[in-house]
Amino acid sequence: MPVVSNIKLKLLGVVELNLYIRVICLLCASFMAANALAQDLSGWSDKTVCRVAKATPDNMDYQAELTKRGLSCGGAITSSSSVANSKSNQAYESFPVHEFAKSPLRDLKVPENWQLFKDPKELDLFHDKFKHAVEITQLDRGHLWKMGAYFDDCERAISEWDQSWVSHKAQGLSNGIQSSFIRCATIFTYQHFQNRDEGIKVFERILLSWAKNKPVLYPDPQDFTNWNSGWGELQYASTMLVGDFASFYAVYYDDFDFSLKQRQDIESYLSDWLINHDIDPPRGHHGCDLEDLTKFESNDDWVDGDYCDSNRWRMGLGAVYLGLRTGNQELFTAGNRHIEINLSVIDKDGIYAPWAKKGAMALSYARQLPEVLTLLAVAYKSIGYDFYEHKLPHGKKIHEVYESLFDFIYYPEKLDKYASTIFEYGTNLRFDNYDTYSEASLSEKWRHEMIYPEVLAAQSKGYVLRYRPDLLDKINYHKTWNKYWHAHISVFVNISGIAIYESFNQNVSKLIQKQKEELEKKQKENRLRLKKVAEKIKLKKVQEQLKQKAKQIEEVSKLAMFNFKDGSFSLTLDQVDFIESELPQKQNMNNGFELHKASINGELKLSSNMQVGFRTLVYQKLMFQENRLSINVSEMTDPEMNPFKRHREPLQKKCGVGLMDEWDWLSFITKTSDIKIAKNQQCHYEYFKEANDKPAWELFQTVLGGTDSILGYLQTNVER
Repeated sequence: MPVVSNIKLKLLGVVELNLYIRVICLLCASFMAANALAQDLSGWSDKTVCRVAKATPDNMDYQAELTKRGLSCGGAITSSSSVANSKSNQAYESFPVHEFAKSPLRDLKVPENWQLFKDPKELDLFHDKFKHAVEITQLDRGHLWKMGAYFDDCERAISEWDQSWVSHKAQGLSNGIQSSFIRCATIFTYQHFQNRDEGIKVFERILLSWAKNKPVLYPDPQDFTNWNSGWGELQYASTMLVGDFASFYAVYYDDFDFSLKQRQDIESYLSDWLINHDIDPPRGHHGCDLEDLTKFESNDDWVDGDYCDSNRWRMGLGAVYLGLRTGNQELFTAGNRHIEINLSVIDKDGIYAPWAKKGAMALSYARQLPEVLTLLAVAYKSIGYDFYEHKLPHGKKIHEVYESLFDFIYYPEKLDKYASTIFEYGTNLRFDNYDTYSEASLSEKWRHEMIYPEVLAAQSKGYVLRYRPDLLDKINYHKTWNKYWHAHISVFVNISGIAIYESFNQNVSKLIQKQKEELEKKQKENRLRLKKVAEKIKLKKVQEQLKQKAKQIEEVSKLAMFNFKDGSFSLTLDQVDFIESELPQKQNMNNGFELHKASINGELKLSSNMQVGFRTLVYQKLMFQENRLSINVSEMTDPEMNPFKRHREPLQKKCGVGLMDEWDWLSFITKTSDIKIAKNQQCHYEYFKEANDKPAWELFQTVLGGTDSILGYLQTNVER
């Protein structure tokens, strides 16, 4: 072998040896680095692990550490390897850029650790406070929209994306699959609003099914034949529900009970769908001309109005909110593109042309705009962007769009240049044609199109507080919630604009505190009022008592025969003693008021040389705080009572039957606390005094003076 060749072989051997040594060293270094990394991760904070996992979602060590710690990192980690059938955003890159529509929105960045609510409990408070008004008894089986034929099948059909529901229109069950699906989703939303723990479960099952089976298909524009083929319904249904469910998931993220893997799969599916689907015009049609809005003033059958219509708002809202929630910048930017396209068809007068073009239903469509703009304003404010001052391609700012709406709801004719181009749209259910709609009164249009200024003002609260103090009296939605709750929940999307706005601005706790303070103030005022009433009543009572006392004093002063002291009337006449002539004869009592009843015989001694015979049937009448003697003066009694017998009727006529009753019992009172009784006794006294019957007058005075003596005699000598 030549020397040169031998040298080459030796050199080659050296090179190979060096190469082997380097490979071995590299492998050792890699092995050592991997071990070092595994050891170092244990000392990293959760925040650091989340940050590096977000930056390198395909790093299996970081993913393993997330799983080990049970971290979801706000649902923001999505490994590209977990996205089955992903288009890797290739479709998005091919979408029209629309330079005319581009704005600062396209350059906004998703911040780290984004949070929608400073205090998540605010949303809980909103539900707790307002859920009770949501009445779903008529919705449980879809009675409101006559959904009885398919309501129980809603969850399955949406989960599996059952395209056979396109037949619903032909069957007369709804206006098509998109109509059936939105009704199903609306009822699901009502149920969730009323009971979040139970209501969230149907959304969980649907999203898990979507993530696993990927059933939601956007129809191929090249398959379009005509608008009756169901192509448009499937296009509308898919973009509508994916957008709605994405924003719902983003807002109610904490309600969903998912594992980390489930969240990754669901967020990956929704994000991929929203990024890589545009609203493509069907074959033979073109999208909206964003620059020349005069084309909306004509009826061009080859324009696909959906290109810049309702579902682009829905997809935009879904992508914006989910992008912020998951920290997905590409998704957020894709959402802003959707929003920009629709904002660019708001004309120089602040009118959103696609909804103004809805014929007799233009107002009904336009009423949805305040909630859409408010939801966007909240999302952008959460990252520091002032959406109300955002300038649109045709010149208006967002706050001027609100202003325009609050103008044309009072002057609907300002929409005519767009609305009149579709003469029959929406008229079959309300008016014969656009002319009859135009001729209707404003109140009739409002009634048909569900225009409630207080609802629109509440949905525009951020705008009203900042730009329209004249509408402040209309934003107190809590006062009309029981009447209009259905206008605030699932009107356009499955999230409530007023709920998000109020929770974002922590107004719910402020409202509750304010209402508590108002209640306490009212209660305090009521207590003061009641106190004043009580004091007034007390004063009136005291005055009445004083008045009565004065009257009593006046009346007492007229009772010459009594002395009034300590609330009791006592006889002032001289006392007369009763002296027994024979033993008393006890008699049967007729009732419980007759005590010591007996026939007695004796004399009433006036002085040492003057006595009056007294013989009759008597008893002590039981009365409270009273000394009363009742004697019988009937025709059957002894002659000693004759002076009284002849005065029975005239005495009753003058003084009543209180002390001279209809059974011929004449009563004598020496002590009582009842002024009426005392006055009655005084009446007897004056009667006999004025009767011009000396024997009767003398006998009356004698018996009255001897009443206490006779009562004492009865109590001592006659059993009760």
